[in-house]
Amino acid sequence: MKPGTVLKWENFPEPKFKFDDEIKPRWFVYLGESPSFLTPHLAYIHTTTTQIAELEKGGRRYAHRYIKFDCSKTPFEKNCILDFDEGYYPFPKEKLENNPDIQTKGELDAITLKTIYNGILQSDFYSLKVLADIHNSFNLVGITGLKKPKW
Repeated sequence: MKPGTVLKWENFPEPKFKFDDEIKPRWFVYLGESPSFLTPHLAYIHTTTTQIAELEKGGRRYAHRYIKFDCSKTPFEKNCILDFDEGYYPFPKEKLENNPDIQTKGELDAITLKTIYNGILQSDFYSLKVLADIHNSFNLVGITGLKKPKW
């Protein structure tokens, strides 16, 4: 898996919302991982939401920074956003690999990934360590020229 991979996760173990006692699938962007020699070897994923109206004037997330994804141009099934002012999920990488509840839906392009990186670089939810891991992950797949996190 490489940065920018879009994942659809059925039966996500940390659901936020249930509809009629059904847990809806969650969509994520895979951002990268910690070094493989560290234990646990973590993968960093950031969720998306279709709650776009919350970002409009008067909405709960009106002041949040985000990137919007058009489903006709990206692997997402519905228009959605990735909110930079929300947290990410660190999961042991082995829990993502070969998980029957996770489907790879496609990949985001390098320009979109650079926009995401610049957004999370300003987020209060990412530690310098995690930002450095993501920076390194992006570099390893050829997404270079990104500003390094400041220690």
